[in-house]
Amino acid sequence: MPIKVLLTTPHLDKIIEPLYDSPRFVRTSIASLAAYIREINQASIKCIDAKYEQIKLESLLQKIAEFKPDIVGISSFTYEFEEAAILANTIKNSYSKNCIIVVGGPHASALPIETLKRYPQFDICSIGESEITFSEIIKNLNTKKWNLIEGIAYRENSGNIIKTSARNKIQNLNELPMPAWDLLPKATEYFIQTSRGCPFNCYFCFNPNGTKVRSRSAQNIINELNWLIDYAHPKRISFGDEAFGTNKTESLKLLDLMIENKISSKTSWDIETHVSFMDETMIQKLKQAEVSKIEMGVETGNDEIMKSIGKGISKEKVLKAFSLCKKYKIKTGAFFILGHPQDTKKTIWETIKFAAKINPTQPIFGILVPFPGTKIPHNLDYNIEKWSNYRKQINHTSPISEIDHRKLKIYLGVAVIYIYIVNLRFLGLFRFITSNILSVLKFVKQLF
Repeated sequence: MPIKVLLTTPHLDKIIEPLYDSPRFVRTSIASLAAYIREINQASIKCIDAKYEQIKLESLLQKIAEFKPDIVGISSFTYEFEEAAILANTIKNSYSKNCIIVVGGPHASALPIETLKRYPQFDICSIGESEITFSEIIKNLNTKKWNLIEGIAYRENSGNIIKTSARNKIQNLNELPMPAWDLLPKATEYFIQTSRGCPFNCYFCFNPNGTKVRSRSAQNIINELNWLIDYAHPKRISFGDEAFGTNKTESLKLLDLMIENKISSKTSWDIETHVSFMDETMIQKLKQAEVSKIEMGVETGNDEIMKSIGKGISKEKVLKAFSLCKKYKIKTGAFFILGHPQDTKKTIWETIKFAAKINPTQPIFGILVPFPGTKIPHNLDYNIEKWSNYRKQINHTSPISEIDHRKLKIYLGVAVIYIYIVNLRFLGLFRFITSNILSVLKFVKQLF
C-alpha cells in the first residue's frame, strides 16, 4: 500500500493583509514538491493550498482525516508560522500522534533548531530546497533513519535535536519535473520560476536558494508556460525569480520563444528583476514580447543607505532602468522600504521624493522586517517574538530605526499619496484606492 503524503499551507485564521491572506495564486512550492514526489516515490499525494482555498482549521483537519496521510508537509512563511504550528498540533492531537509532520519554507530553513525546540509538534524541519529531501524522508518513513538524510533537523526519541549536514543545491533545474499544477485548484494567477538563487546580498533578504543563480532553459520554461495556459487559462503569470534576466542569454531566448508562441495574446505576464539587468537590449525584447509590467527593488532614496544594503545599486542605475521602461512605455512597479537602521525623518523624505522622481506606475512601500536569517542588525529575541507580526505593511515587530512603527505606517500612506499628487496622477490615486479598498481600510484601521 503506497505511503499517503499530504502537502498543505497553513489554514486561514483571519485576513489581515488580503494580498497574502487571500491570494489569487496557488503556492508554487507545493506544486514543485508534489511533482518531484510523484515522479520519484511510490506514494499517494494530495495537495491542499489552504490559504488559497480559504480553508479554516476545522475544515482542513476534516480533509486531512478523510485522506488519512502518513506524512504531512506544511510550507510556511514567517507571518503564518503560528498557524502552521497550530495546525501541526491539531493534527497530532485530533488526527494521529504518529503522523510525521515536516515543516519547510524560509522560516524553517532559517531557524530549524529553534523551530523544533519551540514547537514539539513538528517532527522534522526541511532546510532549503526540499524536493530531494522530502523524497528521502518518504523513503525512510518506515525505518525513521533520519540521520541518513541531508538538509534536515529532526528530533530523536530521546528528545535531542539533530541537524544533519547541508544538502547541495540542485544544479540542473531542467531535470526537475514541471510543477504539479494539476494537483492544485485552477487559479487566475500563477508564479513560475525561471531560475533559483540571487547573485546579490541584500541585508533584508534571507535567500535559502544561495547566491549562485541556476537557470532553467528557455525551452523548459516555454513548455511549462504553454501547458499552464492550456490547462488553467490564467489571467496573469508572474516570473517569481529574485532577479529575472540574470542569465541574459537564456532570458533573451525565452522572450523570443514567448513572441513566437504569442504568449501575450493568451495571458498577461510580468517580471520582478534587478535594475542592473535592465539594459536597452533586454527592455527592447521585453517590449516586443509585450510584458505587462516590470517590478524592481529600489528600497531607499538615501545614498548612504543604498550603499549599505548589499543590493549593488545606485541612484543612477535606478533612474536609468526606469527611464528605459518609460521610453518603451512599459508599466513599472518599484519597491521601497522604510525603517532601515539608519533611517531618520530626513532620509525617509529623501526616499519619498526619490520615489516621486522615479514615478513608477505602481509604488510599493513596506516597513523593514527583521526576518530570521537576514543580516538586519537587531536586538530581538526570536524565542519570544510573535511571528504573525512579521508583515510588510501591517507590521508590529520591534522597530529597527529610531522611528516608531506607528509613524512609519503613517509615512507609508503619505508616501503613496505624495507620489500620485506630485505627479498630478489624481485618477491613478483614485484607482489605487478603489482597487485596494479592503487593504486600504485595514491599513487605516490599524493606525488608530
